Order: sequence, then structure tokens, then C-alpha cells
Amino acid sequence: MVENKMETAEIEEGRNDCEQPDGIERARFNVDRLLNDLVGPCGLWQWSLVTVMALSTISVSTFPVFANSASQHRCRMEDRVEKFAFDRNFTFAYIASYIGPWTNTSGQMKGCLRYDLDWNIVNLTEFFSDRDSNYSNTSVPLESCPLGYIHEESAIHYPGNVVIEFETVCHKAWLVPAGTSVYMTGMLFGFILGGWTGDRFGRRPSIIFFSILELICDLWTCLSPNYINYVLARGITGIGNTAKIALNNVLMVELTVARHRSTLNAVLAIGLNFVSRAMMSLCAFTIPYWRWFYAVYVSPNLLTVAYIFYLPESPRWLLARNRVSEAVRVLQTGYRINHRKVSPDDQKRLDDLMQEALKMDSLLSNSPQVHTNKSTKKISGSMLRPFTDRQFAKTSILCLLSLLGIVMSYFALLLYARIIRTYVYLVGFLNATTAIPATLIATLLYRYCRRRKLPLQIVVTLILCILGGGGLYTVIVQPESDLVLTVASNIGLILLSSALCMFYIYVPELYPSEIRTHAFGLILGFARIGSIVSTFVNELDRIVVHGFPVAVYAGTFVFVLIALFFLSDTTGENLPDVSTKG
Repeated sequence: MVENKMETAEIEEGRNDCEQPDGIERARFNVDRLLNDLVGPCGLWQWSLVTVMALSTISVSTFPVFANSASQHRCRMEDRVEKFAFDRNFTFAYIASYIGPWTNTSGQMKGCLRYDLDWNIVNLTEFFSDRDSNYSNTSVPLESCPLGYIHEESAIHYPGNVVIEFETVCHKAWLVPAGTSVYMTGMLFGFILGGWTGDRFGRRPSIIFFSILELICDLWTCLSPNYINYVLARGITGIGNTAKIALNNVLMVELTVARHRSTLNAVLAIGLNFVSRAMMSLCAFTIPYWRWFYAVYVSPNLLTVAYIFYLPESPRWLLARNRVSEAVRVLQTGYRINHRKVSPDDQKRLDDLMQEALKMDSLLSNSPQVHTNKSTKKISGSMLRPFTDRQFAKTSILCLLSLLGIVMSYFALLLYARIIRTYVYLVGFLNATTAIPATLIATLLYRYCRRRKLPLQIVVTLILCILGGGGLYTVIVQPESDLVLTVASNIGLILLSSALCMFYIYVPELYPSEIRTHAFGLILGFARIGSIVSTFVNELDRIVVHGFPVAVYAGTFVFVLIALFFLSDTTGENLPDVSTKG
């Protein structure tokens, strides 16, 4: 209704301006109607594009599940001590308990100190046979491990991980969550920059640019000579990867109509959240060294080269920029791909549409008001416009508050896999499989529910109950097995994935095309603050009590429900191209 009023007002202005073109026949170029009546809203064109996007987009955010999956460690000893222990088949715990404090040490400093002795002259036979050795008392001086560390062989941890190679343990243990937070910070800037460039320069060039950036940083990560390079490479990878994901999602939203968005979004979600993460678990299981594992895993990014030749620009964005003939040309390409044979009637309609588009382009190029509007858009097109423009501020703030809790909990549970006491490959694969029912739930709910908000509220309520129950049970009972916590976490991940899928459709529909990727990227970017915080909240599992972080995440969904209550609803039909004010 708002859009129709806007169009009527603009047409009236056009009449008064003798051929004012800023809104002339905008309804004639209604993308939803053209997709439904002429091009096809869910044909080979859309399916081929979404397939290429799904195959060429991977999830690298959960790489730390394996890269940081380190087993217990102890001080590496002099060669004579290590050989002595090896020849006698001493267990890891046996050696660790003799060479330094072990049984009465917990937390970050366990395995970080050894007795300050001249190990080259110590009688090792007596030392390792005397359980009541004087060395076990607190008066013996201690020293940090001068020769580095040895990690316990463990079937439930990834062997050749980043922690072992760069020795980020003991006094360097803080680098592990900090490194993950740098990646999450990269995601924050990726969404913000991706959204801004997508609206400023177009969806297509922005996607291609960030895809190339990601490829370069993938190579940098594999060749990182030290931990600083590794963290920086991962951080910039986060920028490229997340910008590409957000822009791909918005482009597919704009190339179809409301009833097909959940279906096409499901393909992207399955590719990113299931196929990609399942392949990560498989690569980790079969490739024991992280550099080769990462290189093989990110190799599908090479398929982004196809974007240069096949990716179209969004016709909705082109119309919002008054590039009408280019928008029609994109739709003509879509028609040719979706229809093997071109009917004479359709060909005439396409030709007439192009003729009108060329006339409109000519009028627009000579319109003083269009030039005024362009300069006004440049002035108002600040990075924070979705939050500072009165028209969008309330929606943006509520969307951000809703997504903060969901994003924080989602990434926290994915990364929590390395803390749950079971096989990291199994947990990683189970986390990946949650994407299948999650995507199915989101697809069916948005396929058959006309409104967007109510299904989301129901899913969020279920997340609150399930995570709250599993987290509180583990905190209070502290069971030996993490079965309840694992089940609750995976059910929670299913519902969280569903909620994210729905948000990826719902949020873009709340904005016009001229600001859609900007607002979507900015909201998702700021929401990544939650994922940055989550890496440190997960550390509370060690500092406070096992299971405590999950209970904390459950509590955040109370605030998510409050924000959703005040958020506007939408059906996703006839999305506006421009805002209601210049």
C-alpha cells in the first residue's frame, strides 16, 4: 500500500513536471510481476545460480573446532628422559605426574610447569619409581617448560592442530579465544562492508571482489609462518567469506518472489551448513595435518571464478538506481535460460519492455530531479544510515537485538563442540547434520505461513526451553557423560539454524532494494559482536562450571523474544525498490 501511494505521488509529480521520469511507469517494471508472468520465478536460471553459489561457498567459521582441538599437554623433557619413559612404556599421565605438578593442578596451568632440576644427571630409575619422592612437595622450585610441550595422543582430538604447532597453551592460552574472536571481528566487518558495497556498487561486482579476497586469504592461511599471520589471514578471510554469503543471500532473495524464497534459501543453507561442514569433518578425519586439511577443504572456493561469467546483477537494485534497460536485459537473460523456446507473444512483450526501458533511460538521463535525488542519496548514504535514518532506525535496532542472541548462541554451540567430552569428528558431523532438519523446518514454515514473524517467535521459544533445560541439568547434576548436553545442544542447533534461515529471508524483506544489502549487512555485522563474545563465554565452562555457558545462552532468548514482539511483520510480496522519501 505504501509503495502504491509512493508511485501515485511520483506519477503526479511527473505530470506536473511535463515528463518527470523519476517514477514514470514504475509499476510497469514491477519485478515480482515480471518474474511471475514472464521470466519465471523459480526456473533453471534461479536453480543454476543458487547451485553455483552453494557449491562455491564454504563455512570456515567452525574451523577452530578442529584447529583448536588440543588434548592434554605436559612439558617436553630432555632426550634422555623421553627415551627412558618411552622404553618403559610409561603412560602420558604417569610421566606428567612425576615431572611436575599434575594431580593438584587444574585449569590453564596444568601441564605448564616442571621441577627445576638438572635432568641430565637425575637418577631416572629412582625418580620414576619413588611415588613419595621429595620432588612432589611444594618446596621444590618450578620452571616453565623450556623445551616446549608434548600433547597426549587422543582419538577424540584432531592430531596436527594449530595449538600444537604454534604452542598456544599455558601463558599463551589466551591467544586461542582471541584468534577466534579476530575471525569473528572479520565477519563483523565483512557483513558491514559487504552490505554497504552491495548497495553502493551493486551485488555482482561486490560478490566477485570479496570472493577473490577470500581466495587470496585462504592461500595466506595455509602458508602462515606464525600465529600472528595465521590470525590476520583468518580475520581477513572472515571479511571476504561473510560478505560473499550475505550478498549471495540477498541476490537470491531479489531474483525470485516471496513464495519461492525459502526454497532457494534452503539450497544455500544446506550447502553452507550441511555439505560444507560435513566435508570439514571428513577432511579432518582423513587429513591429520591442519595446513593440508584447510587447503583441501577451501578448494571449492575456486569455483567462484564462474561468478565472473555467469553471475547477474540484481534487477531490483538496477531499478533502484534508475538503470532500467540494464534491469530489463537481466530479466531477458533469465527468460532465455528458463524457457527453451521463446513464444512470439513473449518475444513481443520483451521487445516492448526493452523499448520502454530505453525511453525511460533517456528521460532519466535528462531529468534534473534524478540528478538531485542522486546527490541526495550520496549525502544520505552513510555507513550507518539504517540506524540513523528515522524511517529505518527502529526496525534496524530491533533486528539487531534479535539477531545478537541468535548469532551468539549459534556460533557458541558450534565452537562448544571442542569442549564437549566426545569425539570431535562426531560432534562436528552431528552439528553439520542439524542443517538438514533445520532447513526443512524453515522452508516449510515460510512456504506455508504467509506471515514471517509468528513462526520465528515459536522457534525462539523452543530454543529457550531446550537450551535452558540441558544447560541447567548439566550445571546442577554434573553427570559423567555429556549425553544430555550433547542432545540439547544439537536440538538447539537445529532450531538456531532454522531461526537464522528465517532471519536471512525476513530481514531483507523489511527494507527497499536501495538499502537492502546495506541494512542486512550492517545488522548481521553488528550481530557478530555476539559471536566475538561467545568465544570468551565458552571459557566459563572451564572457569565456572561445565555446562554454564549453555545456560547463559538460553537466557539471552528472553531478550530476543521481547525484541521480536515489537518488530514489524511482512509477507515478502511486492518488495519496494526505493524508500518512501528521497
